[in-house]
Amino acid sequence: MAEQRNTRQRRAVKGVLDQLEGFHSAQEIHEFLRDADEQIGLSTVYRNLVSLADANEVDVLRNDEGESLYRRCSSGHDHHLACR
Repeated sequence: MAEQRNTRQRRAVKGVLDQLEGFHSAQEIHEFLRDADEQIGLSTVYRNLVSLADANEVDVLRNDEGESLYRRCSSGHDHHLACR
């Protein structure tokens, strides 16, 4: 896997994930960034979240509606169960 560039947008997404607890949707993360006056599009947030997930820097869960939810990976190896 190629190393990802450390762009301003990537740092912004990672910064928000570092501040948040639990899992959040890309739309919620985008809203936090907008509230912080960060100029970043929703599609850029999605691309960065997918890239961070591919690099094992974020955990991803799907809610009952099939929406992906993201959180910054903890320092240790863990598993997540989702009850249906």
